[in-house]
Amino acid sequence: MDVESLIDDFVRAQPSRAVVLQSLRGDPVHVRRHADRVFPAASLMKVPLVITVLEQLDAERVVRRSDVGTTAYPSILEVFDDQHAFTLRELCSIMLATSDNPIGSCLTDLVGMAAVTRTAQRIGAVNTYMRVGFTDDELGAQARESTTTAGDMALILQYVASQPHLRSMVHAMRNSMRNFRLPLRLPDELPVAHKTGSLRGLAHDAGILFGADRDLVAVFLTEDQPDTAPVGIHIGDCIADVWHLLGEAV
Repeated sequence: MDVESLIDDFVRAQPSRAVVLQSLRGDPVHVRRHADRVFPAASLMKVPLVITVLEQLDAERVVRRSDVGTTAYPSILEVFDDQHAFTLRELCSIMLATSDNPIGSCLTDLVGMAAVTRTAQRIGAVNTYMRVGFTDDELGAQARESTTTAGDMALILQYVASQPHLRSMVHAMRNSMRNFRLPLRLPDELPVAHKTGSLRGLAHDAGILFGADRDLVAVFLTEDQPDTAPVGIHIGDCIADVWHLLGEAV
């Protein structure tokens, strides 16, 4: 079995799946399956959102916990006192590591959805549009209105990896608390800088694997899945098999 066949098997297993693999370092790898198919972006939109904040605002600007907002759902912010002060850079990193929605809403209010779309399209992600935020009221059917593609997310991740001023993003995504997809079957010590996206019937993961001899962008987008829990296992199994075929430790 080769890498192309592994990806074909993953894509054929359920409808509405897309994958892009793109090497950043080491022997060339370039696999695209349904790379231009448009999917709801879900929390993957937080990646271009953070790029926009870090490139357009003062990253050392201070924001109080009390100014960020609340949610009916669990939030990492609940462990902080109302007067706790964060820099925007810290809020960006916490959001990428935990996918916290109140932080996402706060940052969106600061830069605006149109600016996030412009950032994505400047990078070349022409099918990535931010049309909805992350408030509790926006987590219903309209949560699917922001869009992206596997090809777009690969471009966005390549941009993040190439820009010294965005190193804090890579560090934050390497410390993700949501490791049930791409990193699932990979060694705990392997750096995987990734961001998940989840909605009903939808399970995404997009990231960069930093190996001994290669660095690899891996984007897995799925929609219309009857049960997203096993999808995470399928993603983890697939990328682990790919990583092993590429000669890296699993």
